[in-house]
Amino acid sequence: MTNELPTIDREDLGGTCGGVKMKMTQYGYPNDPYSDSETRKGHGAYHSLVSGESMAITDSGLRALGLSRSQARTGQHWVELRLKGGGVLQRRIDDRAPQGEMRADLYQPRGFDRSLPDYADVRLLR
Repeated sequence: MTNELPTIDREDLGGTCGGVKMKMTQYGYPNDPYSDSETRKGHGAYHSLVSGESMAITDSGLRALGLSRSQARTGQHWVELRLKGGGVLQRRIDDRAPQGEMRADLYQPRGFDRSLPDYADVRLLR
């Protein structure tokens, strides 16, 4: 009899549990009090920002998805955000959000969307 427990790889675990729960915020909207000059120019830390596609993520959020900053900079990484009530968004990681807590920050240059919830289950699309 063996004492080994079966292992589940990171991809299967993320798929099984539906992703990583993250705080979801928005940035880049008109009159955003935390806006910076690079965001206003459409420049993300990793790639150019695109309305309806781009998002920023904290370093802890990247790590939870199994990514490093270097990987985010050199690749195109899309995530699925599952919202309370059944909605689903797909966004590309193009920017870095300030650390504080694990967070997905949606780039919203057309305006703040009050209908979006404060949390989402986030998983990396492969």
